[in-house]
Amino acid sequence: MALAKASALMALLPAAAGLVQPRQLLANQCNFTNPPEIPYFWDEGCPQDGTSLGCLADGVHPQCRFCGQGDYKEVYCPASWCEFGNPPHLPYFWDSGCAAAGGVGCLADGKHMECRFCGEFPYNGTVHCPENSGAITPADTCMFDNKPAQPYFWDASCEDGMLGCKADGKHIGCRFCGAGDYASISCPASLCTFAPDAHTHDYYWEPLCWDTSAHILGCNADGVHPECRYCGGSGEYASIPCPQGSGSR
Repeated sequence: MALAKASALMALLPAAAGLVQPRQLLANQCNFTNPPEIPYFWDEGCPQDGTSLGCLADGVHPQCRFCGQGDYKEVYCPASWCEFGNPPHLPYFWDSGCAAAGGVGCLADGKHMECRFCGEFPYNGTVHCPENSGAITPADTCMFDNKPAQPYFWDASCEDGMLGCKADGKHIGCRFCGAGDYASISCPASLCTFAPDAHTHDYYWEPLCWDTSAHILGCNADGVHPECRYCGGSGEYASIPCPQGSGSR
């Protein structure tokens, strides 16, 4: 009786339902007998003979490619593995080296240590986007022909004609801040670039810290930018008020 009921139910299903394949057998999917510990992805750039490093990883498909670890650490895993709740305004790539050592720009998406910001301020002087990394550059990011020394950030509230907006001459949301003619525009605390294992403390972006000869308390908090400054709390920075928009670790 049970078999008859099951047969009747199957007869009611669309014909396509019987064509569903296991995930590993779908088109453009690797097909491992035993899933490996090394990361892998589908790379249409692999040659048909599978001779490029990491290609033919499953022994079946030339496009199945190992990446990011061991003998394949020179092969960058896809930047699309980053998972942002809200798309960022900075370029990013998948840096497997972040998993072991951390570093500036790692944990960009807040989920994966290997997801790393690169290329744009404040990472343009510390983390370059590797040429073959497949770094993703969002459409709504600053794009300067020549990188300025002036701090800048992406301000979604920018309108044409507002002070500092359209800093790159291309995108209205690209905005100068914190120094010179733009000193009245506060730079966001997010311009600080702390390593993932940095200790917890409030901080903000203080343009006055640029003068390193002044030895202002709390400056160079992230060890990268003199303008990144600790503030508040109950310790040695208690005398430094944290402005609105300050960050915390």
